[in-house]
Amino acid sequence: MRKFVVLLMCLILPFSLFAQGAAESGAADAEGKVIIFQSKVEITEALERAAEDFTAETGIEVEIWETTGDDYRAQLSLRLAGDEVPTIFTVAAGSEAEMFAPYIAPIEDSEVNQYISSSLALMVNGKSSGVPYSVEGYGLVINTDMVSEADLENDETFLAALDRLASEGVNPFGLSQESYFLIGHLLNAPFAIMDDPEGFLADFEAGNVHLADQEEFQAFALLMDKIKEVAVNPLEVNYDRECGDFATGKTAMIHQGNWCYSMFSSYDSDVDMALVGVPLLGNDRLSVSVPYYWVVNSQVSEADRQASIRFLDWLHTSQTGMDYILNEFLFVPAVSNIATDSLDPLSADVAEAAGSGETLIWTTNLWPMNIVDTDFAPLAQEFFTTDMTGIEFVERIEDAYLARL
Repeated sequence: MRKFVVLLMCLILPFSLFAQGAAESGAADAEGKVIIFQSKVEITEALERAAEDFTAETGIEVEIWETTGDDYRAQLSLRLAGDEVPTIFTVAAGSEAEMFAPYIAPIEDSEVNQYISSSLALMVNGKSSGVPYSVEGYGLVINTDMVSEADLENDETFLAALDRLASEGVNPFGLSQESYFLIGHLLNAPFAIMDDPEGFLADFEAGNVHLADQEEFQAFALLMDKIKEVAVNPLEVNYDRECGDFATGKTAMIHQGNWCYSMFSSYDSDVDMALVGVPLLGNDRLSVSVPYYWVVNSQVSEADRQASIRFLDWLHTSQTGMDYILNEFLFVPAVSNIATDSLDPLSADVAEAAGSGETLIWTTNLWPMNIVDTDFAPLAQEFFTTDMTGIEFVERIEDAYLARL
């Protein structure tokens, strides 16, 4: 009898251990897993810390996939087609969101959705489907000890200021080699300062107008000529150096946005700065919008989808998560439940501009998909390495744009 009991236990125990393991595995599957793939390299380290805190509080595993920041859309397409896919990723409104719409789930059952204003909502198939990252703005980050209001009054005073700064041994205008920092954001200006940017784009795409005939693009061409003439070649500068040279007084102004303030924290810098509009034809408005939306992958399991929504809720409604948004990511909050009373100088300028409503739209969201990376950036590289003129550059931009329609 004793031998029989021992034998029975030997048979039962493995099955009971297997059942226990299966139950534990099922519980883990029920909790889901979060995999995040997003394009803002500036927040990667802080996002990893936030993920650790979320896991500590909830027990839900979070994995962060890094990106180079360039060609994010192409990387995202490959990731979504892989065996293991992100459960949370980011898209811009417009053509990018339309491209990835089959992978975007509604978030109307999330807690954070109630804090997203209708004007900032990302609508896909008629449903709220994204959490806005932040309100962001870009233009010229200026050293106010080197660049005055008078320098920004009009095209003539501005170009003269670039000459003066260069003669003083300072890089007058900093760009960097990454696609959007090289040309994507700067090219927004001549489109966006049109009286009716969207109407102009429609006319342009219909072949009714030519860029080189417009005074906005003629002013842009002169600015590009001057940058090539007196500034450090941006193809020799990466984002880190661009920000570092500004923080240490080597560059008088850089074309960037409020997101770059986080880069200055690693320098012992006492530069007084402000974020102002690119003064083409006397413009003084910043380009302000929501850069990206957090979206949840509709193609993952229900457990992973719910875990992903839970992470987004935690990030935007818990005290810990909101602290990351304000003090680690240095975002200007785009959801109504997060207070904005402690902003850095550049973000304060963006918040003031957004509050006034006197801003430029991001026409970049209306351009053909990937055109900055695949067409405009190579053209800009050619411009900065050849004798191509600014107006020829504008004509080449037109040819590339229309070829993509």
